[in-house]
Amino acid sequence: MQDPLVSVIIPAYNERERIAHALESVKRQAYDRLETIVVANACSDDTARIARGLATRVIETPSQGISLAKNIGYSESSGDICSFMDADSWMGDRLLEEVVRSYHEGYDCGKAIIRPSDDDRLRAGLFCWFSEVLSRMTRYVPAVDSGAGAFTFLTRKLAKRIHYHDGSLYNPDLQVMEDVDLLTRMKTSGRYKLITGSCIYTSMRRFKEEGYLNCMAVDTFHFMLPEGKTRARWK
Repeated sequence: MQDPLVSVIIPAYNERERIAHALESVKRQAYDRLETIVVANACSDDTARIARGLATRVIETPSQGISLAKNIGYSESSGDICSFMDADSWMGDRLLEEVVRSYHEGYDCGKAIIRPSDDDRLRAGLFCWFSEVLSRMTRYVPAVDSGAGAFTFLTRKLAKRIHYHDGSLYNPDLQVMEDVDLLTRMKTSGRYKLITGSCIYTSMRRFKEEGYLNCMAVDTFHFMLPEGKTRARWK
């Protein structure tokens, strides 16, 4: 059986300080049957220029929006497995190998354990513990999730089953917690795997600037009461 092509989709808004680190972590992966797509949305810096030297493809769009950028990347990708990674994150060693191993074991969706990259040990440790406990609980209660989706993956076949009627994979009405919305649909329709053999390192800059409890409360509020109309149910 031929190994699957993995698409790594990275939405980026003014990430010139971090995008190279993210892309270099992808290039260092032991698994190399992949494509890397950066969607630079409404950037006013040189994120796109930096990314072009490291990514398979860079798409620039004048419109800003995390769900919009992810949907563009998804629609332009070719992988048997579609993965989504934050631009202020980087992959732990052999992360993609763990994803492909899960694929061969019959899993068709999941996410990776998160490790904070830039916070003090106490808060980072508490965040890791909290995120991991909630992530493991989702095996039994899919609605419970930490909201942390710095690296999410699903097969193309599953994506086609759960995308919205207009072909969008992510709900464009959501400006935050769009990953939780997708994770909920993934767990409802697919066989979900929490990757623990590797991890994704991600910046805690927003949590540090706005406060951990405040960020969690605000994200939950926006997820429960998104702006605009609720999207039609997926197929």
